[in-house]
Amino acid sequence: MDNIFDFPEFKRAVVREIPNTIDQGLRLDDSKQKIDVEKCRQEWENYVQVLKDLGLEVTVIPADDSCPDCPFVEDCCVVIGDTALITRPAYESRRKERPAIEETMRNLGLKVHVVESETATLEGGDVMFTGKEIFCGDSVRSNTEGFQVLQETFPDFPCHQIKITPPEPHLLGTCGYAAPGVIAVFDGDDGISTWNYISEVAHQKYKPLWLPDQFANNCVYVNGTILHCIKQTRPKSYEVFQKEMSNYNLIAVPAKEVGKADAELTCQSLLF
Repeated sequence: MDNIFDFPEFKRAVVREIPNTIDQGLRLDDSKQKIDVEKCRQEWENYVQVLKDLGLEVTVIPADDSCPDCPFVEDCCVVIGDTALITRPAYESRRKERPAIEETMRNLGLKVHVVESETATLEGGDVMFTGKEIFCGDSVRSNTEGFQVLQETFPDFPCHQIKITPPEPHLLGTCGYAAPGVIAVFDGDDGISTWNYISEVAHQKYKPLWLPDQFANNCVYVNGTILHCIKQTRPKSYEVFQKEMSNYNLIAVPAKEVGKADAELTCQSLLF
């Protein structure tokens, strides 16, 4: 499958430091789990070191305490090839994160497009690129107008809208790109529904990697290596990765603290 999907080799990563205010960010429900800021920073530093160890040149944007969710750079930008699309998050509080991302991408020499419409919403957590085509969540965070901007920005790739059922906010909360031709899918109602939509519209044929734990599907594929959940938090899904994806280099990366902020592995970096 590796040869036919032409999945890009990444050379760079953009990340953003953990703010002191990360515990004040957006949550899906009212039952907040307290985030330990220092432990969160330790996990973040480990995440960044893994990217460096994989040979990526990592650009670090300083934290902004007025933007509690700023480490989750994925939502504010979609990067494919040499083009970056600065998105328009659904919540006003997150739009303050965009200028720093835009400035960074311009400084790194990318062709930068910006969602200008005041009615479009689009978040990178709703976007999955497979090397051949793009899937975008039709969700509470990304609307049809945002999807159309995505299509216009990356016209070389088929772009498909995938219905995401609330309260799940993002496509990548139910599935994720595990490896060329392989999509990791949560083996629950939300994941099955997403997989069915993808299977109906996809131009390519993908193999599902069914995972028993919600959000274990949020893994990162980097140049032959898969970053995935740790054994301590999701032991059953960890074992699935170890068994089914053993032909890849596997690195278990902790994300327990950002998980309390409804974030996971892909949320914390932009790869290109």
